[in-house]
Amino acid sequence: MSRLNGNGLFSTALYGLTNTYSILAQNSKNGITYEDLTNPSAETLQQLGYNTSFSSYLAQNFSALDEDGDGKINASDVSNLTSKLSTQGLSYNEIVQLCSSGAMGNSSLTSTVLNYFDQIDKNNDGRITSSEIQAFGIEAEVEKAKTEYGTPRTSDMTVFYGNSDSDDENSSLIDSRYPKDEENS
Repeated sequence: MSRLNGNGLFSTALYGLTNTYSILAQNSKNGITYEDLTNPSAETLQQLGYNTSFSSYLAQNFSALDEDGDGKINASDVSNLTSKLSTQGLSYNEIVQLCSSGAMGNSSLTSTVLNYFDQIDKNNDGRITSSEIQAFGIEAEVEKAKTEYGTPRTSDMTVFYGNSDSDDENSSLIDSRYPKDEENS
């Protein structure tokens, strides 16, 4: 298993949001209205690639995004959103909505993050960051190594020095590199 890294997950979510905004903004020069998000034109749907999960997210969070209350989402609002998501992380529902569709499809990273969400969320704030995902990946690798190799004990030194109960002629792993005294006689 390669090291679990949340950068790809966050990149997909943030790119999807900014790209969707960019496509929608081309058709709405004065900002995107709620109507633009909920009833896009056929041309806009085609440009979005019929993937509406990002525009659906923007619509569901419209009032929170429209900070100045003018009834429109502008580039500044989307920039603030992506900055917030980058620093504060993504909730379980945001990952489902933003990362389980579109370019990533149902990736193994998304599935792993969703399956272990509660364990990854170390500070229990209901959101996970890229750093928390990476830390969980390192933790998982350590646990896997412990399971595979066990925890070393001083009694395991017989691996290096040999085992007196063994039928091997060599008393250690390096004895075979040197001639025995009887051979030098």
